[in-house]
Amino acid sequence: MICAVLFGTASIAYTQESKINQQFTDAAGQTILIGQCTREALWQEPFRNWFVSNYDQYVVDSGTCVYVAPLLKDKKITLFMGTWCGDSRREVPRLLKILDCCGFPLENLTMIMVSNQPDMYKKSPGHEEEGRQIIRVPTMIIEGVTVELGRIIEFPVVSLEKDLLRILRKDGYVPNYAERMGLAISTR
Repeated sequence: MICAVLFGTASIAYTQESKINQQFTDAAGQTILIGQCTREALWQEPFRNWFVSNYDQYVVDSGTCVYVAPLLKDKKITLFMGTWCGDSRREVPRLLKILDCCGFPLENLTMIMVSNQPDMYKKSPGHEEEGRQIIRVPTMIIEGVTVELGRIIEFPVVSLEKDLLRILRKDGYVPNYAERMGLAISTR
């Protein structure tokens, strides 16, 4: 399988309504993204430095992606991450490269950036995280038509490709922190 690469500042107050690709300067003076974002925002400064290097350096397990790609048909992925978070900076570029390799349609990917500020920690301005049990980021939620099929929390158990395959095959995948979160894990 050949993998193709697809490319595609204002201070804000947290409100129920969120705009796409909002930038915010946190208490440490770091620019972060918050709320719903497009992947193109990650290709822009100041995020570009870590995003592009982690994307380019990752070698996709294309042998596993051959099996993942058809199972992703008609699925949606909701990704919660923090541009301030080291785990998100490492895992999200890798996930996006895998999705590119699998030909996953971008319209089926929703990216929600969460805050690192004490009053909004791991929350977004639009509160898309409510009821979703987001305790660690990144959290990658794979969804069928009406139900969550599984999630990868913070980092994969084996590898992103193999974890995705187990989730999509409904092969009893148990994510990190599942017990602590009280997640109901389907083994069928």
